Amino acid sequence: MSLRFAWKLCASGARGGLDWQAQPAEWVQLAQAVEYAGFDDLYLPGGPSQPDSLMVAAALCAHTRLLGLTLSLPAEAMLPAALAATLQSLQSLSAGRVRLHLPDSDRGSLRRAFGEVLNRDQRHERIDEFLDILQRLLHAPATPLDHNGRYFHLENAGLGLRDLPPALLLLDESLGAERVANRADFCFVPATDVAQLGQTITRLNRAAQAAGRTLGHVASFGIIARDSEEEAWDEAARQAQAFAAPARSKRRRAEASVVELLAERAEHPARRREIHPNLWLPAPGESPVLVGTYNQVASRLRELHGAGLDQIILHAPNSVREVLRFGERVLPLLRQQAEKDTRIGR
Repeated sequence: MSLRFAWKLCASGARGGLDWQAQPAEWVQLAQAVEYAGFDDLYLPGGPSQPDSLMVAAALCAHTRLLGLTLSLPAEAMLPAALAATLQSLQSLSAGRVRLHLPDSDRGSLRRAFGEVLNRDQRHERIDEFLDILQRLLHAPATPLDHNGRYFHLENAGLGLRDLPPALLLLDESLGAERVANRADFCFVPATDVAQLGQTITRLNRAAQAAGRTLGHVASFGIIARDSEEEAWDEAARQAQAFAAPARSKRRRAEASVVELLAERAEHPARRREIHPNLWLPAPGESPVLVGTYNQVASRLRELHGAGLDQIILHAPNSVREVLRFGERVLPLLRQQAEKDTRIGR
């Protein structure tokens, strides 16, 4: 499988005084730029701080032709039968371009935002029942479903469903290897250094093999790609200021000191948080960022693909500019290397 790329639509945060009504036009502009630049997908995050990913996906279907739309939606936000019907509508509107990410609600306290009162074991029981209903409704043949479970009760559910290709399903690695291996098409793994990432993917692949299935793997990284290495790290230093807190706890200082000791001889101050060549951690708990020249970033992306990633979701400030920069300067390098590998039979 070749490495696929998605761009993350970042719609939350301070608007700097700009009217919120301008956001839909910005989403359309970004989606069209992502498609033009040669990306495979646009990732639409979900949750209480984000616009409704289902509605954003519906709006963008009319403004894109080939771009995949991966929408994230907490399972607590919608009943499974209603979600199945909505996904089918989106599959019709988009000609089968929709994928669904059901995030682990323990991350970011989503359960509290949506009024969830179950403990973790109960939430995992609920997500299993939720997934069972959703997949039975979406996978052909679409027939009415009666279900009497612990958390959901349905009678003749799915009457309006048609035999359409089901949306591919992404689940978070934190939901457990066995659950992911049995339910998901792709696993959303935490973005870390390459060695740790490879270990996580190997463990998940063993679980998938035991279940008689294959599993794809997805991770999210920031990106700062520039003409020169110095320019890239200067931009990293500027972005680091946004993560700076007035005072850090002793625990955070201890975590940071490990990376700082490993890179105390680095030429650029920002590289004190370089956890792997060209992989920078802007702050504890944040996603790592790919930093370097276009060739360096392309090399690191190939390394991440070699560690087992099938898709990488990228994000950066000034999204449209960075999307076009990636499409014009990095993607051609990756394509050239892929063609070279094909010629020599790798």
